[in-house]
Amino acid sequence: MTVSFSTRKSLVDDLKSLGLSEGDGVFVHASMRSVGTIVGGPRTIIEALFSVVGDTGLIAMPGFSTDAYFPPEIDRSQCSPAEIVEIEASVPGYDTQTSPTTGMGAIAEAFRTWPGTVRSPHPAVSVCLNGTDAKAFASKHSLAWATGVETPFGWLRDRPNMNMLLVGVGWNRCTALHTAETIAEPRRTKVRRVKTSSQPSEWADIPDVADDLDRLFPRVGRAFEEAGGVTLGKLGQAETRTCNYGSLISFAADWIGRANLESGDRS
Repeated sequence: MTVSFSTRKSLVDDLKSLGLSEGDGVFVHASMRSVGTIVGGPRTIIEALFSVVGDTGLIAMPGFSTDAYFPPEIDRSQCSPAEIVEIEASVPGYDTQTSPTTGMGAIAEAFRTWPGTVRSPHPAVSVCLNGTDAKAFASKHSLAWATGVETPFGWLRDRPNMNMLLVGVGWNRCTALHTAETIAEPRRTKVRRVKTSSQPSEWADIPDVADDLDRLFPRVGRAFEEAGGVTLGKLGQAETRTCNYGSLISFAADWIGRANLESGDRS
């Protein structure tokens, strides 16, 4: 019987085969389950990433949290005004050190607490970064348009050799496509209500791009693949895609803008 497993060495080899090398930047969305059995778990994946990009590289992962949201398990429409005030006052709010990631997976959560990792200040859509210039990229994060140009997502476009790495997840999980839609004209929008500090009454309704809900992102991802912009491979057992971060956003912004025009969607 053959046992299938991955080690730090095998993951390093996989990452190099995908085209990553010393000095690169890489924004990672990853499913631990898809990678399969790993000797050392999430720690091994993170160490493999650092081994490949080296001391001059940069690793980024989503740090999204729900600590600044009205609790999703409570139906706001069934609450009295007094109950809403009490609940909103009790919402803890976002803390860069203690707010856990939500729905980002075991690898992103392990990376959040990794020595040297810094986190951007957005109360809901933060970014965790570790490596060269991590503090500079994380230091400012616009409250409105949380994935837009005045955020780490936007500034990383200009980082040389910046890559997107999708490990066992589809294009619907690629946050850079939200950045692309923020830039696109026209764009679909929504209002995001978040607690902006730990103070009871500090809430704000802020504009943002709408949730995609698999409407456009899988299609634009396939189009980018068909245009030759994506390298396909494996990380462990996971189907993995890597591409240039800035090129993806530029391609997708144009593609999404045209798709929204054709469908009649407007901001």
